[in-house]
Amino acid sequence: MKRILYFLSFSLILSFALPVGFISCEPEAKKAPKRVTNFTYQDFENVIQAVDKYYIDKAINKNRAFTDAAVFSVLSLPHPLYIFPESYFNEREKYEDKEDIFPGKSFKISPSDKFVLFDPDYTVVEKMQKEKLKKNENKKLSDEELKRLIEKEKLKKSVISAKWEEINFSKKEFDKVISYLRDNLDTYKTPVLKGLVELDGELPEEEQDEKKEFTMEQVFLAAANGYLNSLDPHSNVFLKEIWEESMAKINDGSFEGIGAILSGGGTREVIVENPLEGSPAVKAGVRSGDTILAVDGKLIKSLSLDKVVKRIKGKKGTKVVLTLKRKGVSGNLDIEVIRDKITIKNVTYHLLKENPQVGYIKLTGFVKAQGEEPVDSQIVKGLRALEEEAKNNNKELKALVLDLRNNSGGYLDLAIDIADMFIEKGLIVSTKVPNRSPDEAYARMKDITNLPLVVLINAKSASASEIVASAIQHHGRGILMGERTFGKATVQKLMDLPGNSDYVLKITNSRYYSPSGKTIQVVGVSPDIEVSEEPDGSFPFRYREEDMWNHLPKIPYDGVVKSKFNIDAIKEHAKKHGKADTFLKSHANDAIKPDYMLIRSLDYIEGMLHAK
Repeated sequence: MKRILYFLSFSLILSFALPVGFISCEPEAKKAPKRVTNFTYQDFENVIQAVDKYYIDKAINKNRAFTDAAVFSVLSLPHPLYIFPESYFNEREKYEDKEDIFPGKSFKISPSDKFVLFDPDYTVVEKMQKEKLKKNENKKLSDEELKRLIEKEKLKKSVISAKWEEINFSKKEFDKVISYLRDNLDTYKTPVLKGLVELDGELPEEEQDEKKEFTMEQVFLAAANGYLNSLDPHSNVFLKEIWEESMAKINDGSFEGIGAILSGGGTREVIVENPLEGSPAVKAGVRSGDTILAVDGKLIKSLSLDKVVKRIKGKKGTKVVLTLKRKGVSGNLDIEVIRDKITIKNVTYHLLKENPQVGYIKLTGFVKAQGEEPVDSQIVKGLRALEEEAKNNNKELKALVLDLRNNSGGYLDLAIDIADMFIEKGLIVSTKVPNRSPDEAYARMKDITNLPLVVLINAKSASASEIVASAIQHHGRGILMGERTFGKATVQKLMDLPGNSDYVLKITNSRYYSPSGKTIQVVGVSPDIEVSEEPDGSFPFRYREEDMWNHLPKIPYDGVVKSKFNIDAIKEHAKKHGKADTFLKSHANDAIKPDYMLIRSLDYIEGMLHAK
């Protein structure tokens, strides 16, 4: 089978080491020499032709596509402009908060236009944004507030889309906008909002963006991505060297940094979610729950997470000083951390300390890291090592945990091979392209084990990991525990942009379906037993496919996934004999916080082994 890269999204690949990855662990990869590239209007038209030929939906709304192309093109300017239907612009106060309506001047390219361009007064905008940042400093939104914000934004976009439909914005109007930008580009070349979040001096030299003259190339590229964005959130076009560098980072497998997982940034505090076991951060005394206030004496207040990452990362053997706030400790702590090389593997495994008769295998991605043997071979090797270790301890394995949390995907055929390791026979997944017979993948290999199997999933389990989880659940091979997955069931084709091989086009061309015939697009894969990964046992709001604008809709499915296990009996056994709550309370203040979902799952694993 042809190898298809099947990630949650390209943006996730680029941010692999930020919200859910290993902070300060970006590889020190050698930068590829910059190509002399050019993206022209003809390339924009080639994108349109590729959409007509390859996109999953042959009846796209072209007016909406040209509208988004125009929106993206004016926003790409160093001095961004906005474009609105005139009818919406005149009554913005109905749909937007007062603090989000900036002063500025509006104008038309031609008097007869039914749309307006808007040039904000960026001096006032900067002041308003700083006041908003200060007002929301350290404010944590509740789940309901987050949901309301997302729904409000969706409503606003829906209203704007309807207004665009009314004025019939087409390629003719798009070309008029492009002609205006070409004729007036020099007017908008001076960047604005330089110091919006830089509240404590300049960033390190290596963090500053390279100076590059803004040309129509960037406008045409932005327009192409606007056109693709109107279709779905996973189709885009980008420089091939960006793709190559991002894949090199994933395939490298080794990083230099402090080894810790962070969250927050922007208006939220930057929190150490967890330092990695044995990492420089742990050795220096950094603890789970610490709040980072400054890096090397410079405040990070209001900086985005990626900029905090860049301040912390560095070469092996160098030091970085973190100023931390710790609950229960008066005053701030200055902790010096010596950076080191940290190796991140696709597959890790060990016997669980809490129950050494349960094997644990974590799969972080369906990719092959440089210098590593194939992932499927690593899983087999890991399982055999666990069996041998248990035997040496005069024990035997009673169950196996396959951890797919935070796994955003990878190669489709690798996902099929891994599902096949646990499924004796039957359909694993089918991929359907319009007007073609579906491609179906069936189990064909001998199973690597008959041990009772538990699969851990969460909201960041996506794409290829959802294929494995849904197949295991459908065939009753194991129990899924955790929370509903992300819900991305579309496949993207990667190809050189026709006529310009310096660019890569990623375009949605098919859907995948679980063995039941259901596509999990939007709905995701639901666990057999919900298990929280939060300290308080809650299930807070998680951002998923359904929260993305222009996602492909779900396809109605009447079937019900019924577990082949006695879930009620398992829950009852866990309730009577569970030890998780006591364990978690006694380890609440550990330097490395407990894995709440895994520890809680152990009670259900015992129930799985003993319940009838």
